[in-house]
Amino acid sequence: MQLSPSTLDKSQPMPPMPPTTPTTKRRPRSLFWIGFGVGFGLLALASCSGIGVALGLNQLSLTELQGNGVVWTPPPYTPTPTAVAADEAVVTTGTSTRFAPQQRVRNLTNSRVNVRATPGYLSKPSSDVIGVLEPGATVIVLGENQAADNLTWWYVQATLADGRTVVGWVAEATASGVQILGE
Repeated sequence: MQLSPSTLDKSQPMPPMPPTTPTTKRRPRSLFWIGFGVGFGLLALASCSGIGVALGLNQLSLTELQGNGVVWTPPPYTPTPTAVAADEAVVTTGTSTRFAPQQRVRNLTNSRVNVRATPGYLSKPSSDVIGVLEPGATVIVLGENQAADNLTWWYVQATLADGRTVVGWVAEATASGVQILGE
């Protein structure tokens, strides 16, 4: 007999449907993460602890790690400067004929140049500098020159920027060959 929608009794509940089974199969649980954890733990144990025990590092104290124990250190080295006595300084007379006495020359550099109480610049106290020539300043050559510290030094009279007049020594050129005094 065929039932039509009109013949159904709506007052009676419908019979329950049988449960459907899923069509996908459940995979068995993977043991990857368990194996990974166990393998990592064994590797860490073997590489760290096993080597430490084999080397006898099973009882390491904090003081040994900090380096507070007896260790070798190099002996202290204190350089001692060797001062050249003033009477041992190399000084010769008449090494250049570039300038004549009473000739006016000027500072050719773009920097300030020291006027010194004595010829030379190596191993000298700061008090040896008696004045500073400004760039372009003019000086008068007073006499002969002297060689000291592998430079030629001229005895000059200079009027400084502050108005003082000083008499002292100025190098003709720098140690690298840059000309200081010229016409």
